[in-house]
Amino acid sequence: MSKRVVRFPLRLKLAVFAALLLIVHIVGVGWAATSLTRGTVETSYRELQITVLEVVAEAIEHELSQAQDGLDAIGRTLTNDTLSDDARISMSATLVESNEVLDNAVIYDADGRLITPIVESGLEDFKATPVLSTALRDAATEQGVATGLATVTAYGPRLPIVVPLRADDAITGYAMSLVSTSEIQRRVESQADAHFTNLANSIYVVDEEQRYLAHPDRELADNLASAANEGALSGIEVGEQRRFSQAAEYIDDAGNEWVGTVVGLRSRPWALVAQIPRDIAYAPVIRVQRIVTGAVLTALLIAVIASILLSRQVTSPIEELSSFADSLAQRRFSETIKIKTSDELALLGRAMNQAANDLQASEVRIRKEEAIRADLGRYLPAELVDKVVKREQDMGLGGARREITVLFADVVAFTPLTQQLEPEVTVQILNELFTILTDIVFRHDGTVDKFIGDCVMAIWGAPNEEPDHAARALEAAEEIVSWLEIGNANWKKKYGVTIQVAVGINSGQAVVGNIGSKTRMEYTAIGDAVNVAARLEAIARPQQILLTEQTKEAAGNRFSLTEIGEKTLAGHETPTRLFELNL
Repeated sequence: MSKRVVRFPLRLKLAVFAALLLIVHIVGVGWAATSLTRGTVETSYRELQITVLEVVAEAIEHELSQAQDGLDAIGRTLTNDTLSDDARISMSATLVESNEVLDNAVIYDADGRLITPIVESGLEDFKATPVLSTALRDAATEQGVATGLATVTAYGPRLPIVVPLRADDAITGYAMSLVSTSEIQRRVESQADAHFTNLANSIYVVDEEQRYLAHPDRELADNLASAANEGALSGIEVGEQRRFSQAAEYIDDAGNEWVGTVVGLRSRPWALVAQIPRDIAYAPVIRVQRIVTGAVLTALLIAVIASILLSRQVTSPIEELSSFADSLAQRRFSETIKIKTSDELALLGRAMNQAANDLQASEVRIRKEEAIRADLGRYLPAELVDKVVKREQDMGLGGARREITVLFADVVAFTPLTQQLEPEVTVQILNELFTILTDIVFRHDGTVDKFIGDCVMAIWGAPNEEPDHAARALEAAEEIVSWLEIGNANWKKKYGVTIQVAVGINSGQAVVGNIGSKTRMEYTAIGDAVNVAARLEAIARPQQILLTEQTKEAAGNRFSLTEIGEKTLAGHETPTRLFELNL
């Protein structure tokens, strides 16, 4: 391909503009000094505002992600064909109780009609919407999760979050929770107290209708008062604030000058605003400006004249490119653009046309890959699915030596339990137990290796290397044993039995890879490190977590452990030093 020649380079145009500015170089020096001072001060305060807003945004994302994760877990439970209807509702209630963010969950059918509400104690007056709106259902179906408009309730402002319930790739219903905004309000108040003491309207959060979701004045947030055209939001149309990430100066109704920053939230059509009085932010700049005001005005006049002469040549193609970029962002890849400026912008236009073609082709590849991932995800860990789809995973038999942590969790006295209960009930209890144990292992970035009767084997450190694999395994073990207190309350009520597990954990070298035959294989770990973990589970008491010295050393000092002493395990000649994890 021959090299394209630019007849009128953009750098030449900019050089002409710079030459004009050199005519007033003395004034320009003064203006530059002022700009440098102003830029430094502005950057300092804007960085402070952005940092504060990022802290609040992270808290919001975490809060809403926890709510979404809880609803997703409820969704998986409600669509689990291995569970009875009563078990699904019971387990969903347990998930609501164990989630820090959720205190309610409302289940709807595929047409949005109310099936049942699930609420914690203390919400006796909770009223569920009898019909879920079409807009929320459509958004949840398309995006996997939908966030509705906050409403004022008897329990304070609440935000509806909806996820679809899927079974065999079909929508069977929806789960909604009215999530309290109290934690967001608390985080805004703490940031206002820490960074903007005694400054009204210093930091707040608005929704898509520019209503206050959180504000240092709690009454404004509790009533979802309108913030449209208030402060830094002035001039931003309702519904457009998510697209903004800007810092600006403005004058409020009382005549006070402010410097504000608006940042759109990534996952929701909300905006976060931080603002500070201009006289506080720009005190050093104001003193410098008084000295060089005359020179700067002259420089600005010349700059404006030059800008007018060149703006039409520069801004018109930039606006076209910006509009085309918006089209690409909206996935309209069939559109094209033609820039006739014969400079670098024309080259950029042609490059963007080629990018649109490449993106359109990649859409097809992505859809195929997603289908493959969905199928493989039923048999393999998520990390292996990624590698298989990308053709990075060696599908040959064999493995590699890795440093891993292995966990065995076994139901204590399972045989008497099977004699006490009907086989169907025993299977039901195991399915419920393994469902929760699998979620806990995944939540701590582990891999469920296999289920062996009434025992589950999980590993950390493979297929992806994790420096803190031992700590993750101990955290998962703590949560498993702690969760059984909630699970046993339900099983005792429903079946008249309780479940206790014995847990053994060991860290060390193992061979991890594909074991089996060329026609049937599984990804697993083999080695003495695995055998030792199994031996520990066999000798552990009910609700006891035993671990070796190797796991203790790898996990660090953040866990409370009690030394058990040395014990000679089956198949080993030398004693093994054991520890118990204190709950």
